[in-house]
Amino acid sequence: MTEDERAAAREAVRAALEGTRETVRSVRVTLSVIDDPSLPRPALAQAVVEVGGGRLRAQAAARDLTEAIDLLRRRLSVRTACLRAG
Repeated sequence: MTEDERAAAREAVRAALEGTRETVRSVRVTLSVIDDPSLPRPALAQAVVEVGGGRLRAQAAARDLTEAIDLLRRRLSVRTACLRAG
């Protein structure tokens, strides 16, 4: 992973959690790429966030890490919105 990809993942998680009223206790992000040209979506971005009394999880697979990180942000944003809605 490049530093730019790591920074993009950090910013994606920050953006997804923006506006959360609950305390974010921990965040774990995993980025991986499988070096197999036969796979249609070899890049994977995963996040596990301990927030309030619960845990939010999201993951996304894509052609490259940039796309996987963007999809991860969107999915984590949806889960965060559900948490805010109660």
